[in-house]
Amino acid sequence: MSMLFRPAKIPARYRDLFEKIKSKGIRLDAMCNIYRGIWTGVLHVFVVTEDTVNEWNLENGALRRIIRGKDISPFGYQWTGRWVIYTNQVDFEKKYPNAIRYLEQYKMILQRRGAVWIYRKKWWELEEALDPKMFEVEKIISPYVSRFNAFAYDNKKFYMMDSTVIIRFWDSQENKKIYFEKWRETNDPKLDIATILDASENAISELNNSSSPMKYLLGILNSEIVEFYFKQYAQRLTKRSRRPPKGRYYLYIPPYLNVIPIAIGDKTTREEIISIVKNLEGEMEALIKVKNDPEKKEEREKLEIKFQETYGKLNEKVYSLYELDDKDVAMIQTFILKKR
Repeated sequence: MSMLFRPAKIPARYRDLFEKIKSKGIRLDAMCNIYRGIWTGVLHVFVVTEDTVNEWNLENGALRRIIRGKDISPFGYQWTGRWVIYTNQVDFEKKYPNAIRYLEQYKMILQRRGAVWIYRKKWWELEEALDPKMFEVEKIISPYVSRFNAFAYDNKKFYMMDSTVIIRFWDSQENKKIYFEKWRETNDPKLDIATILDASENAISELNNSSSPMKYLLGILNSEIVEFYFKQYAQRLTKRSRRPPKGRYYLYIPPYLNVIPIAIGDKTTREEIISIVKNLEGEMEALIKVKNDPEKKEEREKLEIKFQETYGKLNEKVYSLYELDDKDVAMIQTFILKKR
């Protein structure tokens, strides 16, 4: 559901360009439901590796493959062999005795969670599991914290940890309406819900004439335009440590993602963007395979160059889609270089 939205003030030098981009699209949340993944309450207990699965003979039905935020890259992700013990099932305790036996060794820790003594969860339950239909759908995923846009497409029914954000099309007009009623109540008393719902239906109808509406959205979300727009108002994360990490980290979370303007474009433009996105996905998959192999440094460098060239083509299409001129493009690219 909607949350309190208090964006940062847009710097004066970027305000006109910000408004120009905003005017070209429809809000992302008019088409998509946006939410975080599973909250376990005790991460190291519920998320297990293959070694733990084998050691305790954990039942296959109790497990779901899970992705962390750090596993996601722009246009791709990597499953690292981790599973979540997914307790949101009827008669879980009876059906999966090995999983319960494994969890019992942490019973004291699990019983102390707020979800147990405040919200009456059973000691072995996940704190916030979410319904399977929230995961087992075509979706876009993103790390919760990142220096840059890193959206990826998933249609393999992976479950997601709370360090990720999930973007999927609304499952009903009624749920969308309820969401915007909450948004109006919390953030914008003047919001015209009827108008935004009509615009939403028109946009979705148009997108459905594309070969892959979700991959079209993926291309827009990973574009330089959206990174520039998002970083104007989104929350930055300050990491305090003796050795602060390089770059500036942002919270890629709702409700800040919700208001990103998505330009729909004509069918020809959409198909061109979808084609480029598919190429980028293939190139990122190849990159992921060699990224940690020191013996494949030369291959990795060639793949990175190719990926950047293809990514440049995507940005050219998206700049044209939003009708930006050379001055606008230069401003965006200078900003992104500085903020990363």
